[in-house]
Amino acid sequence: MAKVSVIYADWCSSCPATKSFWKSLRNDIPFQYEEINIDSERGKELAQRHSIQSVPTTLVNGRVYFVGKPEKSRAIHLLKTLK
Repeated sequence: MAKVSVIYADWCSSCPATKSFWKSLRNDIPFQYEEINIDSERGKELAQRHSIQSVPTTLVNGRVYFVGKPEKSRAIHLLKTLK
C-alpha cells in the first residue's frame, strides 16, 4: 500500500485544499496518509533531504511526486501503479 506524506505549512493558503484532496481520495483508493508540518523537526529534515522549497509538496513512498494540488487522475494512476 502506498504511503502519501503531505508537507505543509500553517501559513500556506493552498495547503488546506491539498490536504482535503488527499483525504477525500482515500474514499476512492486505499493508501496510508500523513501530514507533516514543514516547521517541525521531521518537516525540516525532509525539506532538506528532498530539496523542498514550496508547500504543499506531496511525497509518495518517500519520493517527491507533486508540488501543489495534483490532478485527481494523475494521483489515482500513481497510487494504482505503486500499490
